[in-house]
Amino acid sequence: MLKRILTATVLLVLVFAAILGFRQIFVEFADILGIIICCLGVYEMACAFKKAEYNSMKTSLIFGCILIYPLTLLFEKTIGKGEVGIIVTLVLSVMIAIVEFTFVHKYELKDLLATIFILIYPLSMFSIFFIVNHSQYGMLGIFLALLIPVMSDTMAYFIGITFKGKKLCPEISPKKTISGAIGGLFGGIIGAMLVYVLFDVTGLFVNFNNVGIMHLSDSLLASAFIYLAIGLVGGVLSEVGDLGASWIKRKAGIKDFGKIFPGHGGMMDRLDSILFVLPLVYLVINIVSAVNA
Repeated sequence: MLKRILTATVLLVLVFAAILGFRQIFVEFADILGIIICCLGVYEMACAFKKAEYNSMKTSLIFGCILIYPLTLLFEKTIGKGEVGIIVTLVLSVMIAIVEFTFVHKYELKDLLATIFILIYPLSMFSIFFIVNHSQYGMLGIFLALLIPVMSDTMAYFIGITFKGKKLCPEISPKKTISGAIGGLFGGIIGAMLVYVLFDVTGLFVNFNNVGIMHLSDSLLASAFIYLAIGLVGGVLSEVGDLGASWIKRKAGIKDFGKIFPGHGGMMDRLDSILFVLPLVYLVINIVSAVNA
């Protein structure tokens, strides 16, 4: 338990130091971190599938990892539609996988499907981060994408081990309890409300790069309820993402995706909840941008 807490603390300090420090000098610094995280996630997922006897196609995965960031940034900078870059990369990578499957006969159909799955999860899903980072609400979006799953996971863990009780999904994750799941929902709300206080109430980061206070409502009280709703939905998505990754691990016959973080496993073990919250943040940012246009 102590190892888990220490690792989480160090990770949070490093991540937020990078966001609040280096990103202010060079916004793309967050992208560099994102690329590293994304590539590690793809590698770990490919290794997990390998354990389950699925041989993902390295050529397609490497091509996707190399191309997805520059194309996402290109379309974001030129037409304000970074998601087009994600779609183009996904389509081209799938085409390469199909060509390789067709002419290199060492692969089975399940290998092709595993490759396409990894190109979507985590590669394409995480690439939403690049769009969020370069949006007018970049700093706020990153805080939402990090604090909601982090607080959800933290509250789920501590409330779960404190109150224990009936298991949530014992066939998926034997240690998760209903009390922990409820705690995770409250954690998601706490994460969103922290963002609300830091940005809307105090304006603490108003002078930082592309912060963009969202002004969800003219009333701070109304904004608080909107953030609360975002936190609740984010908490649900965070827990679903965690359960989904747990089921993948169970089917692959592994305990963790990797061993990078003591007490926490690999990059995908930290990324699973964030992957499900990022689309929510992207949706919120686009709705607010449309309303405020």
